[in-house]
Amino acid sequence: MFNNPFGSFQDSVAAAKEDREQLDRLLTVSTPHERLLVAVIGVLSMLLAAWLFFGDVARNLTVDAVIVESGESQQTEGHSIHALAWIRKDFEPQVRAGLPAVVRLVGAEGEVATIGGEIRDISAAPLSGQWAEIELSAPISVRHVKVALDKAPDVEIHAGTKCEIVIDVGRHSPIALLRMR
Repeated sequence: MFNNPFGSFQDSVAAAKEDREQLDRLLTVSTPHERLLVAVIGVLSMLLAAWLFFGDVARNLTVDAVIVESGESQQTEGHSIHALAWIRKDFEPQVRAGLPAVVRLVGAEGEVATIGGEIRDISAAPLSGQWAEIELSAPISVRHVKVALDKAPDVEIHAGTKCEIVIDVGRHSPIALLRMR
């Protein structure tokens, strides 16, 4: 009626021994094709590790903004855009004057124009009263961003036009990007 516990244990030990012997036969690399496969996997692993430490990945930051004014600027001797941008506070230290930027103008039908340029100035938007208190606890802050454009825009830009500003904050190794998160 009851199974012999010692008999079942001996059977399981014998089965485990057979499995180990079969595993030893499966892991033996003996043919040239198997050696080539192991070598390729090793080389790919080394290349991946080298790319993680010595590779190069561009890092961009996209912020929502609203155009305050646009036109010719005497300081930059060209066209510029002045916008109010909402930037996450943890990214603020990375945004500074001199960085390349792309302004994407957004209309009712979607993206209207894309214009390259460079950030000329970034400063805090003055808020007062309860708005200043709210900004202290908010995860984003409002900044005045002036972008000197590479060329005159093909479309007319009005105050209040929504846009995105894509800022190139630099190139980093992939492992450095993983550490930033």
